[in-house]
Amino acid sequence: MIDERRAVYAGVGTRELFVAGEGPAVVLLHGFSHSADAWRPLLDRFEEAGQAAVAVDLPGFGAADSARPGAWLPQGDRFVGEVIAQHGRNTSVVLVGNSLGAYLALRAAASPQRLPIRGIVPTGTPGMGWTRLVRVGQLGAARFFARATVCTPRPLRAYLADAVIGRLIYGNQASRDKKMVRTLSSQLYGRGDAHKLLVQGLRMKAEVDGEPAITGISCPTVLVHGRRDRLVALASSQGWHQAIPQSRLVVLDHAGHCPQLDEPDYIVGISRGLTAGDADQSRPA
Repeated sequence: MIDERRAVYAGVGTRELFVAGEGPAVVLLHGFSHSADAWRPLLDRFEEAGQAAVAVDLPGFGAADSARPGAWLPQGDRFVGEVIAQHGRNTSVVLVGNSLGAYLALRAAASPQRLPIRGIVPTGTPGMGWTRLVRVGQLGAARFFARATVCTPRPLRAYLADAVIGRLIYGNQASRDKKMVRTLSSQLYGRGDAHKLLVQGLRMKAEVDGEPAITGISCPTVLVHGRRDRLVALASSQGWHQAIPQSRLVVLDHAGHCPQLDEPDYIVGISRGLTAGDADQSRPA
């Protein structure tokens, strides 16, 4: 059973989903506009395996407090640093992140604070390249979608949002979970919400693009990228692989931007391999 509780990290009230089990704990960081619910398929599997794991709502997302004015990434760093310190009090944690959460995982692993991190699994990691859809079509397509919602009946808006988000986060449409899709797409159902999300997303992208190179990562690192990722280019994870000594890169042919949704068993296997100190563990039997 996945349990839920309130917690406070770096002064930010949040919700976390967790399963009890043996340590080291696996700490799960979601992507932009998502929430801890993105990790429910993995949490179910961690519970079955008796592995301690926790997923948190990042500042401004899910049921967490709103982010403070100003740059978001420093706030995210402080928040994640306290999450790691709390759950790594007795033994170091394995940090698994998707998209924005993957970028935060890299930053945490490079932190001069020497956080108790045993290994990291960044998936769909931005920072070194976006797909053509994002680079060329982001502004025009998003503005068109935002304008279309103004005069489109709500049921049709919901249908369009579900279709678009499903295509963006899943690589294998046969594995699409309607409930999971709607945790994201429902943010676009209301009039004006699409434009608000667009502005927030462009601001976040600009922050990531404007950051200096991340260096100094020495913990075991297994980068995972879906070949069908429609948002972050495979070249980004390839670039991180080249930049991080002794890292490993796994490309999943049928996964999209959220490999934990397309192939949860694989991500669980890699994560548990790192808890045991095995960075080379491949697909579980």
